[in-house]
Amino acid sequence: MGSFEICTLASGSKGNCTYIRCGATSLIVDEGLTVKELRLRAALRGIDLADVSAVLVTHEHSDHVKGVEQFSREYGAKVYMPLTCYEAMRSRHEIVTAYEHVDGFETGFDVGDVHVQPFRLPHDARYTVGYRLSDGKTDIAIATDLGFVSDNTLARLCGCKAVIVESNHDKLMLEKGRYPYPLKVRIASKNGHLSNADSAAIASQLVASGAERIFLAHLSEDNNTPELAFEATKEQLDKHGIREGKDVLLDIACQYRPSEIVRL
Repeated sequence: MGSFEICTLASGSKGNCTYIRCGATSLIVDEGLTVKELRLRAALRGIDLADVSAVLVTHEHSDHVKGVEQFSREYGAKVYMPLTCYEAMRSRHEIVTAYEHVDGFETGFDVGDVHVQPFRLPHDARYTVGYRLSDGKTDIAIATDLGFVSDNTLARLCGCKAVIVESNHDKLMLEKGRYPYPLKVRIASKNGHLSNADSAAIASQLVASGAERIFLAHLSEDNNTPELAFEATKEQLDKHGIREGKDVLLDIACQYRPSEIVRL
């Protein structure tokens, strides 16, 4: 059995949560579901939420923190987040009862068997981070809710065996879709969300640096389809002679059902 187990329990604008296990350590990244719904999805994959010792929060938008307070209270899990993220939640009366703040992307910390390194992402929240997780032998990373891939972000993602990265929208669907123009501008901005093309553009570099599994996450229900996201990345991999299904496996993280548990 490999170092990490990964299960995307929900991914999208209606709630986000990813379960990660390494050795004796279980944690989740974000908790944007009701705890009732999270229990149902975890049960489908045989995940014991009582084993979760920490919640890593990426930013304060409700689709990432809706269930954090209740989960922390009921399961006694510590909550790690940027201090400005905590302050934003507190201003909305979403007080987290047990939290430890993360000082941006500069401070790494340990959760059991896992070393956690946060890194800053460009997004229209008070403070947004991605996370790189390591057991000293294997690294994985998650970066959703970002408007563009900076050199720093790419460096944090490269060298990881598995990467969960946003592939939010198809540019043409967004342009022609029903969203009001200001919202379209926001989504397409450098503080918005990655398009399929943006995500696909870095896929070959991720594989060249060691990625064996890429999860395309946070797909828009209105401005994307799983098929478009998958094909955009596969096309770029093909151009670089990288064979999906053999050199790397692509997964689509879904909004309404948990993925299978991926073991690395």
